[in-house]
Amino acid sequence: MRHPATAPMGHNQHVWSRAPARARAASSHRAHLDASSRAALGVWAPVAFAGAAGLVVAVASLATDNLGWRDGAGIALLIAAATLAEAFPVPIEGVAVGSTSLATIFLVAGATIYGWAAAAVAGFLAMAFVELGRRRPVSRVAFNCGVYVLAGIAAGGAAAGSQDGSLLGLAVGAIAAAVAFYLVDITLLAAVVTRSRGVAFPPALRNYVQLTFVPFAVMASLAVILVVLWDRSPFVALTLVGPLVATALYQRWIHRALNRLRAFDRLKDEFIAIVSHELRTPLTSVYGAAMTLERHALDPERQRAMLEIISTEAARLSRLLDDILWVSRLDSGRARPFITRVEPLPLAADVVDATRTHLPHGLSLDLVHDDPAPLEVAADADKLRQVLVNLIENAVKYSDEGRIEVRLGRRDGRVRFSVRDQGPGIPAIQQERIFEKFFRLDPNMTQGVGGTGLGLYICRELVGSMHGEIWVESIPGEGSTFAFELPVAQTP
Repeated sequence: MRHPATAPMGHNQHVWSRAPARARAASSHRAHLDASSRAALGVWAPVAFAGAAGLVVAVASLATDNLGWRDGAGIALLIAAATLAEAFPVPIEGVAVGSTSLATIFLVAGATIYGWAAAAVAGFLAMAFVELGRRRPVSRVAFNCGVYVLAGIAAGGAAAGSQDGSLLGLAVGAIAAAVAFYLVDITLLAAVVTRSRGVAFPPALRNYVQLTFVPFAVMASLAVILVVLWDRSPFVALTLVGPLVATALYQRWIHRALNRLRAFDRLKDEFIAIVSHELRTPLTSVYGAAMTLERHALDPERQRAMLEIISTEAARLSRLLDDILWVSRLDSGRARPFITRVEPLPLAADVVDATRTHLPHGLSLDLVHDDPAPLEVAADADKLRQVLVNLIENAVKYSDEGRIEVRLGRRDGRVRFSVRDQGPGIPAIQQERIFEKFFRLDPNMTQGVGGTGLGLYICRELVGSMHGEIWVESIPGEGSTFAFELPVAQTP
């Protein structure tokens, strides 16, 4: 079974943190051991050696047993099933260990039906195929394979000592095998974790038993059912495949659905926090300016300054509410575009002229276009205007001074719109997420730039609804260029 994500070493995939693809590829070729592997060397190395010795004895035992083709085929089938189950663990919702490998079912069944040697070989092959296929570090492969070999040997021994030839004895043997497999597995895992982290062994073992008891009980019950059915006929046992596959698929579907709900819940909380902050700031400014005008006799220049604050912050509130309304329409599917023939140059000129009225000092905004002027585009005029407004306002927000250029041009049967600024730029690692909902470059406002993180998300959705494409090109320290293309309107 899969174990808690707190373990630095074990045969479950989520124990190991995911690294970038190139880093993972490089790490698989390293000859040296990482810090956790060196710290746990006193545990995983003996387990690996003991597992290797047990595997040699198991192979020798199978070689002298003169297995018939039926037994060989049955063992091969259980190995294949265990490998697939190990490769595709099942997330069980409500169980703290996360993903659970169904390989335990088939390995325990193999130990009960075919003996310890078959279980040891099956455990080694299943784990080796999966871990080597995932290009895990050598220390992990050695430890995990050793654990499965030793657990298979223990399971086979426990089953052999508990059976009496009856159906009840077979079931008791399967339960004993499951318990033995589990105890070896969980004990060795706790040992390697405590050794690598320098923590006490008894509390760690107790904690892991508490976390994994429910999956163990499920696996043990299924193993007993498989053993009983297999004893009657391997073909009858195949009827268990359907329910197992259906259960695994259902659990995966439930897990994905609940993860999506949790993500939505986190987004909701983040949205409330962001909007509350963004509302409070302009409201405070408007309230302060209004109270100043009401309670103090101000000269005309101070009055104009206060009125400008009210006007600016009211416009900010209006843009915030517009963003919220657009997101609501997009998420509910009510923002379907009405595609018509739109002249892009006059529309862009209107947006640029409107923005120039409130440009900060030291910042210029220019509109340039190819000659001749771009052709009409197939677009929704209101949505195209909103995209341009968002991109230009975004450039203004992140530019203290310099020049912002809005450019229109034709590119291979499409019209390209671009907004280039001379702001701080966007780090490459953040460019992939810049169009995500609620994503902000400066969430803690260390640079004094606020925002809801909705503007670029709205742009992406609106451009996509008009059969266009949007992207960003940016060099940190030199500025950014946001560009999108829309199809040219067809000649009637």
